Amino acid sequence: MFTSVATSPLNIDASDFVQVIEAASNVLETERQTGHIIGGKIMGGVAELRTPENLIIIGDIHGDFKSLFNVLQDITFEEFLLNPYNKIIFLGDYVDRGSDSVGVLYSICYLKQKFPNSIILMRGNHEAPLEFPFSSHDLPFKIIEHYGKNLGKWIYNEKVLTFFRLLILSTVIKNQLLIVHGGLPTDVTGLAEDFRNPIAAAHENHIDNRIMEEILWNDPWKGTHTQDWSYSERGIGRLFGINISKKWLRICGTKAVVRGHQPCQGFKIDHDGMIMTLFSCREAYPNSKAAYLSISNKQLHSIHNAIDLSQYVIKIS
Repeated sequence: MFTSVATSPLNIDASDFVQVIEAASNVLETERQTGHIIGGKIMGGVAELRTPENLIIIGDIHGDFKSLFNVLQDITFEEFLLNPYNKIIFLGDYVDRGSDSVGVLYSICYLKQKFPNSIILMRGNHEAPLEFPFSSHDLPFKIIEHYGKNLGKWIYNEKVLTFFRLLILSTVIKNQLLIVHGGLPTDVTGLAEDFRNPIAAAHENHIDNRIMEEILWNDPWKGTHTQDWSYSERGIGRLFGINISKKWLRICGTKAVVRGHQPCQGFKIDHDGMIMTLFSCREAYPNSKAAYLSISNKQLHSIHNAIDLSQYVIKIS
């Protein structure tokens, strides 16, 4: 019996925590095996959707359960999610930095197993700690604090990491939006024929190419129009230029890119309206603001770029 996300998951016991992560992982595995989700299809790490009846996009959460709960309350989530043609897309970075990574992780898994066709869970760089190690990954320690050293290590290594590897790398809403966590890969050689295949297999091939690293870690660059990319101060990933954005939107046949990964004042626009950054965390970034995107089918069809999209961004109080 799962605890509802509407009640505080701070004190969730280990058996429920494991059970809900396993249930969400099973749903994600089934989606990959069947290639099916209502209103779209799954191909490895790529989700392709027809335009949802209503769409919510939530950016980085980073253990900020309060902000997540405020969004879910704001949209009356249980009623919203009962319609499988409504979608909530999470952009990743559910954990680390905030005070309740365990509660946030439990909550998104609960939502996925209860409303499997209405939830898209994407992978952020904080959900790839083995492939691309970084110093601020405190989730293992938070789990050990909750459940003790031996049990906590087992939950993290055997259950949580398995769940992370099943998350989506890129979501495409046909003719509308290209959605990633971080940014756009800078090498577009050979992608004109079908961009889906290399992204779908990016997890398996991340040692051989940079696609997964750049999707999870890249940021938009305000550099020149003549240079496609530059090195990132993060020490991993790259800065991608405006020409890369143009190429990807043309390849995918979409109007705008929505991504997370960078703290901002709820959202920001880059690359002449091609890129929207959306951020939904307040706790760990007190100088930033938090927001989410809420848009209907009709409204989504009316937009031309990310500037148009910005009128549907809602700030989190």
